[in-house]
Parts: sequence; structure tokens; C-alpha cells
Amino acid sequence: MKIGYFGDPGAYSNIAATHMAQGEFVPLDSVRSVFNSLQSGDIGLGVVPIENSIEGAVNQTYDFLFKMDAYIIKEYYLRINHCLIGFPDASLKEIKYVHSHPQALAQCSDYLYSHGMKPVSEYDTAGSVKIIKEQETKNHAAIASEIAAKLNQMEILERDIENNKYNYTRFFLLSREPSKLELPSKTSLVFSTENKPGSLFKILKIFDQYKINMTKIESRPVQYNPFTYLFFIDIENNENSEIAIKEIEGITSPFKVLGNYKIASITKN
Repeated sequence: MKIGYFGDPGAYSNIAATHMAQGEFVPLDSVRSVFNSLQSGDIGLGVVPIENSIEGAVNQTYDFLFKMDAYIIKEYYLRINHCLIGFPDASLKEIKYVHSHPQALAQCSDYLYSHGMKPVSEYDTAGSVKIIKEQETKNHAAIASEIAAKLNQMEILERDIENNKYNYTRFFLLSREPSKLELPSKTSLVFSTENKPGSLFKILKIFDQYKINMTKIESRPVQYNPFTYLFFIDIENNENSEIAIKEIEGITSPFKVLGNYKIASITKN
């Protein structure tokens, strides 16, 4: 089984993938590529980030979940430990520029500011380590995982440089086929409501009526209809979930079940 993930080997998506599935791990250059490769059958499963506990939603993932034929079958929370990575003979005082994915740079903004280091955006955390290695410039460093440093034979100049030590990223494991609803579990939905007073309240009232806990709500603009919105919702399932979901489907359009999956725990370390 081929499992595609966004980023280079050693990326946080790669680390999450090893906790979520077994098989041949395939690095891909974007979230879009993960969805496209899954839809084409080039990979059997895909791993994508969906949200970070500090920086919030990964909007591109939400957009592709709505547009593409992919289903969530598992979730995983990965504790993010950011490292400042440079050349083995570089000193911390030399570092002027730090490369990484924009979210990682934002998550380490306090450290960068306090050390007078200039952030440089790249497509991926692990990929940024490869970039500075190829540049062969000692005053450039990268923010990535410990594994990315080892894979590229680079040095960890400082560990745990993130602003907040409770820094987690939630990942989804995707398949072309949905899994069955079993308890205990979550279901992720996306829908749009009429632009009328009380439209969203009607949905929330259904959850209340059937004693269903909503754990997440995220809105995204409908790209083909300006200033209308899609609502992405996660719920904790109970014996009434299927009835509630059918009722919501009947009063919303568009509507899509994004997947059913076991509830993952957050391990604090």
C-alpha cells in the first residue's frame, strides 16, 4: 500500500503518516498532489494536515475535502517540536535567515524576533533543510523536525523553539472509500445553508435535539458564489447520529459526509 503525504522525508506529515498507516510512504509536493494522487489511484491512502492548535485551519485541505472524492478514515494529533537546524560547524550567532513553511515560521515567531533572524518562507519544513544545505551558507538555518536534521546530516542548533509548548497539528488519513459509522467515533460534514435568519441555528438545534456534541465548526467561502459560505463541522457520534445527519442533508445544499473515524486522543508530553 502506497501512502502519500505532503512534504519531504522528515516532514511532520511524514511523521504523522508513520503513526497512522503502514506501507510505502510517498513524499508529494503539495496538499493538492496528495488529493490528486489519491483520486488517480497512484496512492492508496493520503495524509494531510487539517489544523494547528496555534495557527488554526489549513484552508487548502478543507477546500479539497469539499471538492475531491476523498474520505477521512482516521485522525491523529502530533505534538510539534520545532528545531533550529544549520550546518554542523555553524554557531547560533551567525544565523541571519531562517527558512521554513509559513506556519512553522509563525509558530516560532517569538524566537526569531528575539534573535533578530529574518524568516524566509518555503513550501515545506523538511524541504527547507534541504534548501539551506544546497545553498552552503552558514548564516542560513531552517525550522523543521529532528528527523529532518538527521536525514540531511545537518546540526540541531536549538530545540523546542516554538512559541507555545502545547503545539499540536491534527492530521487526517484519507481513502477513496468511506468507513462505516461505529461508536465511539466522529463524523465530519460540510454543507451550506440559505442566507436567511436562523438557517444555521436550525442545524445546531438538530444536534441539540439528538444530544450530539459538536467539537468543531469552520467556515469557508463558496468559491462559485461570492459571500456565501460552507460550514465544516465535526461531531461526536451517538446512536442518533444517522438520523440527525439525514435531517441535515434534507435542509442543506450542497451537503457532503467527509468521513467517519475513531476519536483520537491528544498525548501531552
